[in-house]
Amino acid sequence: MLRVVFMAMVGTRDVQVRTPDRLKQLGLNLNYREKLTTGWVLASSRSDGELLWNAYRRNNAIATFIDLPILRACLDYIRNLNLTNELSVILFYTDQNPKNVSPQHYANDTVYFAHIAEKWLSDYLERNGMRVNVQRVVISRRYSPVDSGKMLRFFDQRLPELCQPDSVDWVFISQTGGIPTVYEALLLQSIHNFRDKCIPLYALPDGAVFPVDFREFLLEAFYREQARGLLEQHFYASAANSLERLNLTFAAALCRHAAYRLLFDFRRAKDVLDEIANDPSLGLEEKNLIESFREDMKNLQQDLPKPKGQNDSDTWRQRKEQIRSCLRELYWGFEIAVQQGAWLEVLGRLIRLAEGVLQLAVEETFKRPAGTLDEILKLAKEHSRELYHQLLNFPSKTNLNLLRGIAKRLQEEHPTWLKPAEEFSEAISLDNGLVQLRNKSILWHGFRGISKEQLERELGKTIHEALQDCREVLEKMEVKLDESPYELIRRYALDALSQ
Repeated sequence: MLRVVFMAMVGTRDVQVRTPDRLKQLGLNLNYREKLTTGWVLASSRSDGELLWNAYRRNNAIATFIDLPILRACLDYIRNLNLTNELSVILFYTDQNPKNVSPQHYANDTVYFAHIAEKWLSDYLERNGMRVNVQRVVISRRYSPVDSGKMLRFFDQRLPELCQPDSVDWVFISQTGGIPTVYEALLLQSIHNFRDKCIPLYALPDGAVFPVDFREFLLEAFYREQARGLLEQHFYASAANSLERLNLTFAAALCRHAAYRLLFDFRRAKDVLDEIANDPSLGLEEKNLIESFREDMKNLQQDLPKPKGQNDSDTWRQRKEQIRSCLRELYWGFEIAVQQGAWLEVLGRLIRLAEGVLQLAVEETFKRPAGTLDEILKLAKEHSRELYHQLLNFPSKTNLNLLRGIAKRLQEEHPTWLKPAEEFSEAISLDNGLVQLRNKSILWHGFRGISKEQLERELGKTIHEALQDCREVLEKMEVKLDESPYELIRRYALDALSQ
C-alpha cells in the first residue's frame, strides 16, 4: 500500500463562499473582501471564519455553500493519479498572540479556516471513495510566519516529527495559498527531508494543477554538491548513489567499482565493469578506462598460483606480479584511509603492507610460496634447523614476525630485497607497539579505538613520513606505483559533474 501525504499552508483565500445570499438567509451575516471566479473571499479569516465555522459545525448543510478551490484542486489532482485510496492531509495554520502582532496580521490568522478545511475535506474525500486522515498543525507562536529564517527552522523541526521520510512514498506540497514565507519554507524543508518523494503542486485560478519543476533543479544542485563532497573524501559507495540520481550512470558505475575494489572485493568490482562494458553509448575514453580496470581485475581476482618447484619460472613470475598488484592496492587504500582519517584502516593496511613486502622478499629468496604459518616454518626448517628453532621460540608466531625473523637472519646472504623489507617491517614488529595496538582493536581481539596520535607515537614518525617509507620500500621491491585508479575514477566523476 502506497503511503501518500498532502501538506499545505491554509491561507486567507482557501475557504470561499459560493452563495453569500443563501448564508444571509440562514442568518449568517459575513463580511467579504473580494469576489473571485471561484467564490467570495471573507474579509477576516479570523472573525468571519469563526462565525462560519460555528455555523458549519452545527449544520453540515453549510458545506454546500462553501468551497475550498485551491486545496480541493490539489487533492483532485492526487486522486486522479490513482496512487492509493488512503491519504493523509496535514494543514498548517496560524494563530498568533495578539500582543505580538499587528491587528491586520491577527485578523488574517487561519485557525478557523483550518477547522473548516479539516471537516470539509474529510467529507469531500470520503464521498469520493478515499479514506483520509486530516491533521491540523499550528505554527508555533515562537516562530513568526513572516520571518523566512524562523519558518525554515520551524519546518526543519516539525516535518520529521509529523512524517518520517522512510514512512511515506509520496509527499505532495501545495505552493498556493498562505503566506509566501511559510509555503516557501515548507517547500524547501520538504525537499530537504523527503528528496525525490516530494512533489510541489501549483494550482491556477481556473483549477488546473501541475507539479512544479524547480524541485528537480533544487535536488540536482543538492546531489551535485553532495557527490563532489563525497568524491573529495573518496567515499565512493555514497557518491555512486548521488551520481545515479543525476543519471550519470557511467560515473556511478566507476564509483561502485572503486568501492568494491577498496574492500578487496575484486569479484564484485569486476562484475560492475562487466555490466557496463557493453554499453553502446560509451566513448573511446570510457572503453579504454573500462578495459584497463578489467585487466587489473584479471590479475587481482585470481588466487595466487603455487609453483611446483624453483624452476617453474613462469608461475613464479605470475605469482610475484600478483603479490605486487595486491601491494599496490594496499598502498592506494592506505593513502585514502589517511585522507579520510580512518586510523583503524590505516593501521590494518600498514601491518598488511609489512607482511606483504616480507612475503615477496622471502619468496624471491627461496623460490617457494610462504602464504601460511606452516609454509613459513617449513621454509625455515629446510634452510637451517637453527633458524627453525629460533622461529619456534618466538613469543607470537604471526606471519609478520616469522617472515621478519627469516628476513633478518638471511639478509646478509640475500641483501637485495630482504634488507629493505626487514628494515621497513622493523617499526611495526612485535618489539614495538603497533602490533599490540592492532591486537587491542577490533582488527584482532579487543574493542579499543585507534587515533592518529597513537599511531605516530608507536611509529616514532608522522603518518606522512610513514607513507613516504611505504613508497620507498615498494619501489625497492619493484612495485610500480603508477597513477592510482581511484584518482582516475575520482577525476572522471568530478569532470562529469562539471558538465
